[in-house]
Amino acid sequence: CIFMALRGPLSRILRSKLGKCSQQTRAESVAVLGAPFCRGQKRGGVEQGPKVIRDAGLVERLSSLDYSVHDFGDLNFPPVEKDEPYMGVKFPRTVGAANKMLSGAVSRAVGAGHRLVLLGGDHSLAIGSVSGHARQCPDLCLIWVDAHADINTPMCSPSGNLHGQPVAFMLKELQDKMPSIPGFSWMKPFLSSRDLVYVGLRDVDPGEHLILKNLGIQYFTMRDIDRLGIQRVMEVALDHLLGRYPSLSE
Repeated sequence: CIFMALRGPLSRILRSKLGKCSQQTRAESVAVLGAPFCRGQKRGGVEQGPKVIRDAGLVERLSSLDYSVHDFGDLNFPPVEKDEPYMGVKFPRTVGAANKMLSGAVSRAVGAGHRLVLLGGDHSLAIGSVSGHARQCPDLCLIWVDAHADINTPMCSPSGNLHGQPVAFMLKELQDKMPSIPGFSWMKPFLSSRDLVYVGLRDVDPGEHLILKNLGIQYFTMRDIDRLGIQRVMEVALDHLLGRYPSLSE
């Protein structure tokens, strides 16, 4: 999946109006941070992602775009002993601790003025990545590009894997639907449903479909992209997010 915390692209449009983001000038540097982590789901292998992507030439490609690139290396996630499932949620303490560490690292990089490229790792890392951005930019909004919504709550998740639940931890409207999961006492919701747009949905679980419908979350399926084209889909998505601020829509 690709999730875009729109501190960067949208901030070019919103910066003069909002003024709440800590970095007020265009960032000239890119920070690359690796998060070799796989406990949000049951299969190993995704923890190799940071190395594979670096070996494929990411840093060189970013440098060719005339940015100063700072590779911060990989985070080291210590193992958590006796991490038993809780209410069907698997590895809750491990995932919670990893995302707490990640959130702090992301916040420090963004606060220093870098645009951050995070290399994962499974989807559960979105909890730490997006929350770390939100600590520096309270007006953050999110475009989630994925076939899956990843907005199951622990109560409706078919698998109990936290890689299918990260967005649920972020949304204020779902706060009363989220039990107190061990390892996540540090995490407070920071997004409203109007701050979120999905692009590319193809496989949505029944509980997720109900959440999308009840909260009125804007989304575009792969069928919508085929019908409208990706350019029009992104135009509508950005119009929706800009509509949060009436003065910018005038």
